[in-house]
Amino acid sequence: MHTSIRQHAFTLAELLITAALISLLATLAAPAIARLLEHNRNQAVMHTIHAQLQQARSQAVLRKQGVELCPSKNGRKCTTDWQDPWLIRLRSNRQALHHAAAFAGVTNLRWSGFSGSIRFHSNGTSPISNGRFFTCEQQAVAMQILINRQGRIRWASPQENQQESARCQ
Repeated sequence: MHTSIRQHAFTLAELLITAALISLLATLAAPAIARLLEHNRNQAVMHTIHAQLQQARSQAVLRKQGVELCPSKNGRKCTTDWQDPWLIRLRSNRQALHHAAAFAGVTNLRWSGFSGSIRFHSNGTSPISNGRFFTCEQQAVAMQILINRQGRIRWASPQENQQESARCQ
């Protein structure tokens, strides 16, 4: 008995159409993926900022001394560019407690506050006016971390982010 074997394959036209559709879908998905990556990077940075602020405040309370958080390139002297690595130090003798790494790939982190550095008293309060860290995505505030005079650190609500979007223009 003789059985025939049938081979199944795609034609060149079918392969070209499939390749064209995959290429079209990849082109449409690329901007959305780029936005997703930017959003995730900003979210990671804001969580790191929140942790650094909490650490500075808790160090002030634990050590019963004033603590300062500021950007610093060399780990000794404060700068005003919050894209630089961060320094947590005692206010009394400028002893460094922690020097954090810079935020890689983040260029839209902004600080709006009364002073170029953030200070906490030994009771956890802040001697300066309110301040905020925020990131902008597509000409709008994406995320904010607010610090008030009582030293409270909190995330802004989506409504507060919408109200502050003029800061990104």
